[in-house]
Amino acid sequence: MPNSKMKAKYCLVALLALVACSREADLPEGTGYLSVRLAADLAVTPVVKAEAGEPDPAFSLEIIPAGGGEKVTVADYRTLSAEPLVLPRGKYTVKAVSGPDVRVSWEEPRYEGETQVTVLPDRLTEAVVTASLARTMVTVEFDPETDRYFSDYRVRVSNESGDVLDFSRANGNLSKKGYLAATALEWELYMVNTQGTAYRVGPVTIDAVDPRQHYHFRFSFDRTRAAEGSSLLCVLVDDSLNEKYYQLDLDFSGDGLPSISGQGFDLADGIAVKKGDKESRNVVDFRAPQGIKSLTLSHGDAKMLAAGLPQHVQLVDAPAATVAALNGLGLAVPSLLYGATDASVDFGPFLAGLPMGDYLLSLDLIDTRNRYSAATVVLSVTSPVDAEATTVKPWAGFAILNGRWFTDGRPSGLRFQWKKAGDAAWTDYSGAVNYNDAAATFSAELYGLQAATAYMFRVKTDKEEETREVNFTTAPAGTIPNLSFDDWYKEDKAWYPGANAATRVWDSANGGTASFGTVSTSPEESDVVRGKAARLESSAVKVVVITKFAAGNIFIGDFVKVSGVGAELDWGIPFSSRPLALHGYYKYRPKPIDFAEDPYKSKLGETDACSIKMYLCDWSAKFRVNTSNKVFLQDDDPSIIAMCDFSSDVSTDGYVEFNFPLHYRDNRTPRYVVIVGAASRLGDYFTGAKGSTLWLDELSLVYDAGRLSEAEREIVGYRNLP
Repeated sequence: MPNSKMKAKYCLVALLALVACSREADLPEGTGYLSVRLAADLAVTPVVKAEAGEPDPAFSLEIIPAGGGEKVTVADYRTLSAEPLVLPRGKYTVKAVSGPDVRVSWEEPRYEGETQVTVLPDRLTEAVVTASLARTMVTVEFDPETDRYFSDYRVRVSNESGDVLDFSRANGNLSKKGYLAATALEWELYMVNTQGTAYRVGPVTIDAVDPRQHYHFRFSFDRTRAAEGSSLLCVLVDDSLNEKYYQLDLDFSGDGLPSISGQGFDLADGIAVKKGDKESRNVVDFRAPQGIKSLTLSHGDAKMLAAGLPQHVQLVDAPAATVAALNGLGLAVPSLLYGATDASVDFGPFLAGLPMGDYLLSLDLIDTRNRYSAATVVLSVTSPVDAEATTVKPWAGFAILNGRWFTDGRPSGLRFQWKKAGDAAWTDYSGAVNYNDAAATFSAELYGLQAATAYMFRVKTDKEEETREVNFTTAPAGTIPNLSFDDWYKEDKAWYPGANAATRVWDSANGGTASFGTVSTSPEESDVVRGKAARLESSAVKVVVITKFAAGNIFIGDFVKVSGVGAELDWGIPFSSRPLALHGYYKYRPKPIDFAEDPYKSKLGETDACSIKMYLCDWSAKFRVNTSNKVFLQDDDPSIIAMCDFSSDVSTDGYVEFNFPLHYRDNRTPRYVVIVGAASRLGDYFTGAKGSTLWLDELSLVYDAGRLSEAEREIVGYRNLP
């Protein structure tokens, strides 16, 4: 067996000869040559010789100019023997590395070293770089007879950062070399004998670890005592300073094994506690007839940590302050001395104070013969009721209610109840309910609510338990002036939809075409649904010697000015609500297209089509349309939150009632709204039919999903928004 007096060296000394050679014929002024020569003297700390035939490590180089500048990288230093580097005169740092730059590795050591060198013209300069092992080396060795007594065994070696080398018989890596970046090591031994008894030794900490050290864990035992039913296991740890021995008495008899069990329940089923039930008792018994050496509780859950339970607690010989702190958390633990034969821990009161959910807790019991029993227990904190309300998504005229149940199946009489805040009586929800039996959740859409109003809802079952009440307030339902088109006024020859210029939000191209004798948009007083309607008739406008097509149109915003042969328009008014659809009435009389420009000249002779659009956008200002320069709002513009787009080339028999659902792309809050109507859909491109006429009347915004068909709700897509 190796000892502290037998110290062969196993370190790598890399001699990098950095040579500035003289080649006057080719050498630029002020430069020198750099070559590298490597001489390796393989040697370790401590005592394990390198295997015969091991290849020398392959080194790469980094040559870094002092004071900054571009570094030179050489993948293999040996290439420089044939072609030395040409470098400007100056000081350099030369780094030599070999092996992967990782914290933990198998069979791949990491060597590092560096030095400084000055390259001079026409001078020979030599530098030496000593590259040494940069990771701690770890190996294990088991007595050849171990397989006779043990069916499984492994050694777990970790560093202070939690990186692990797991040497395992099952993994077949017991003979491998492992490397760790470490200043301290911790090792644990796990063994299972042929009778199925499990043993655990450690963890044992080794401080002041040096990267150049080799730690060799050698395990042997007394075969005579093993045959008699017990064993004295010897653990030897070699390092550069000394040899440390651990003598561990292992009992092979199988009598009085340690055990962990639930008091009146099966631990495999976990521990379930209703939240807030401080009277709940969930006791776990720990027994070790040969005496308890170690009893630990450990977990990695952030919620349990926030509740005050440390990630690792050793209960054997725990300080009185630790026991008092645990009891203060509701975790009933005893003052447990080394060698006690039994202990009990009540988890109930502690669990009752945790948030609802599932948790994992590891229990480890080791007796004085190093036999151990371990269990990972699922801790469940459930609701004190069979079902409860969870979340709500309120819109302006309706809300989506969500709930869940905690029983094995749906509780009898499961239902939602709701009321307006301040009302005394609750109303049972009687509409359709969607159930997800796999997730034990259910939801419903509550229609017919008032906008900007406070409500509350809850979940009830036939048990009539007191359950959580969830408050919510519906969103505001914004409106737009003159959606009925009953208000009009006239300036000079042009009609404008609104009571007056100060309050008007609708506009058309009349402000530009009226001066040329054409008014395409006007009030309709006889053919209406109610009051007045908007009449949009496409026409031709003669500008000097040019005749241009002008679609009958109306839009929310402002006509800015004539621009070239077209116009500039400012679309939109501020608006922050989220309607579901645009409702109203339209009537249409199309004509064959007789005006067309590129790229729609092929449309000549086809039936004209009308257009009705609505947009909700998050602009910071109105959108400037320029029909002359073909600047329009494109339907794929990312500023659009929701939109509807209707078009038809069919002549109607009177007014047609419509509901155009707005398709929502996300749940951003709108900042502007635009509604646009046109008698000729391609009027922006000066294409359409003179005389095509669209009537619009009694527009309104729909906020209640109960007013939509199921197909229209799917188009809106509010169920899919986060």
